[in-house]
Order: sequence, then structure tokens, then C-alpha cells
Amino acid sequence: MKLTRSQLIALIVLGVLTIGVYGCLAGILARNSRQIASVLTYSSPTPLPSASMTEIPSPSPTPLPPPTPTSTPIAPQTRYDLQVARAPQEPTLRLQRGHAYIKLGAYTYAIEDFNVAINLDATLAEAYLGRGEAHFRLKEWSAALVDFEQALTLNPDLADAHAWRGYLLSERGEYEAALEALRQAVALDESNPGKHILLAQALLRSGSPAEARIEYTAALSLEVRSVKAYVGRAMACAEQGDFDAAQADLNSALDIAPYDPVALNGQAWFYAWYRRDHLAEAEQLAQRAVAGARDDLERARCLDTLGWVYYRQGRYEEAATTLEEAAGLATIEGDVVYSEIAEHLEEVRVAQ
Repeated sequence: MKLTRSQLIALIVLGVLTIGVYGCLAGILARNSRQIASVLTYSSPTPLPSASMTEIPSPSPTPLPPPTPTSTPIAPQTRYDLQVARAPQEPTLRLQRGHAYIKLGAYTYAIEDFNVAINLDATLAEAYLGRGEAHFRLKEWSAALVDFEQALTLNPDLADAHAWRGYLLSERGEYEAALEALRQAVALDESNPGKHILLAQALLRSGSPAEARIEYTAALSLEVRSVKAYVGRAMACAEQGDFDAAQADLNSALDIAPYDPVALNGQAWFYAWYRRDHLAEAEQLAQRAVAGARDDLERARCLDTLGWVYYRQGRYEEAATTLEEAAGLATIEGDVVYSEIAEHLEEVRVAQ
């Protein structure tokens, strides 16, 4: 049979298409075979379960978290660090850095530097004084007293050592020895208002408000904006019955430092003892004083005032709780150093 020209063309086109289809199929098979080979080469086969016994793989141990390292307190930086690193055997540098640590509240590091200074120069009275102050801040008062006395043995004219020794003794209620030491401190450093204030505090607590008032006035003549001197003199005036003068001094203190816990506590104390119609205000003032207290002993005094305010209001349970907290903060080496806190707490317990 003879094909026409159009039929021949159709057969040729059909043949070309058939060849193209077979070529595409061959290419696809080639690519798939390479992928299968790749999978078989790099993948481990999944084992089939045994028909006779299921093998349980041994459990892999759960990795334990790494232990949390115990943080070692890092000494705060001071301006003397580089100098100490260059000359670690220089006692004066150790002394200076020790005092810097005290200002930063790093009392343990301060003691370490003072120890080094003393080991390098056992005659350095200032190192014993500094170490005593650090011990005092850490509530290690027996050790502090030993250091203050050693400083005075080495240098009897060291006014700051007399002042610290007198202050510690006064806080412990040993007023006779405290007054002797503080009078010596004032005699050696009359231009220092802080020493007059320490002497005045000891006089007031020992029952000599008239003499205390004189010393507070002396402090104010040297530092006219001393909040502690105004508040202390106000207490002395109140003890003498001069309530107008007391309130005037408290107003001065609050004008100078309206948020100072000493000023706030002083006004609260005055209201609690001499202006019972102001007890609600006294409570607010005392609470603010407690919140702003800068150390345990200051907080203890503010809590004592707040507890007494609660007592005056007839809130005996709150008074007892507050005074117990005050007693805890004021406990040094097993004793409550502020006798008035213990006395107030006893009175509250009797009232309950």
C-alpha cells in the first residue's frame, strides 16, 4: 500500500514523539536509581523486630546538668586596686584600700586588707582602728573593742579610736566608761561635730539631758545643718519639759532632710511620748523611718518607736511583733544592746 505524502509526515512525527517519550522515561529512571543508591549507601537500615524475642535496647543515660558553681563574692573595685597589685607589701596602701572597702560595705575584704597591713607593720595603730570598725559593722563587737584598745595602746592620742571605743561602750549601756572615752575624744578633736554628737548621745542616754543639750549645741555651732544634732537636742529638750524648743528643733531637722529616717523617727518618737493626739501621724512617720533605715541598728530604733506607737494605740499584738523584730536586729553577740527595746517589749507583754 502506497502512503500518501501527508501520511508519511504523520508517521515521522509520531516516531519522533515516541523516541522523546522513551528518552524522558530513561532519564527519570536514571535519576531515581541514583537517589535510591544514595539512600542505600548513607542510611543505616532499620532492623526488623526479632520473631523469637524482642530485644530492648539499653537506655542511654540522661545527661545530668552541669553543677551550678558556687558564686564567690567578688571584691568591689576601689581606686587603690592597681597600686596594691603593684606593691602588695605596702601597708599604707592596704590601709587605704581597707577604709575604701568599709565605705563600700565590703567589711570582710576590709578586714583582710587590715590584717595584711598589721602583718607588715604591727605598730600601725590606724590598721587596728580600721579593723575594729569593720568588726563593729559585722556585729563582732568583742573583737572590735579589742582592736580599738590595741590602737590606743599604740597611739593614746588617736581621737577616732577613743570615739569608736566610747560609742561601742555607750551602745552596750556601759555609760561611765563610754563618757570617759568620748570626753577624751572631744578633747583631742574639738572641731569635729560628730564627736560632740556621740558624747551628747551618751549623756542623754545616761540621764543627763542638760549636758547633752550643751554638746548638741556645740555640734550645731560646727555644723549648722546636722540632722542628728537637731533631733538629739530635741530629745534632750523634751526630757527637760521644753516641748516648744523640742518641736522647733524637729522642724529644723525635717526642713533640712524631710526623708531622713533619723528626722522622721525623732518626730514620731516625740508624738508617741508627748503628743498622743498625733498617734496616727506618728505611726506614718515611724513606718517611713523604718522603710528608710540604713542599717540594722538604725532600723531597730525606728521599729522600737513604731512598736511603742502601736502600744499607745492599744494594738498590743502588733506592738509585740514589731518590738520582737527590733530586739532581733539589736541583738549583738547574744544580747539586746538597746535596753529600752527590751523594756518596752516587757511592758507590752504585761499589757497583753
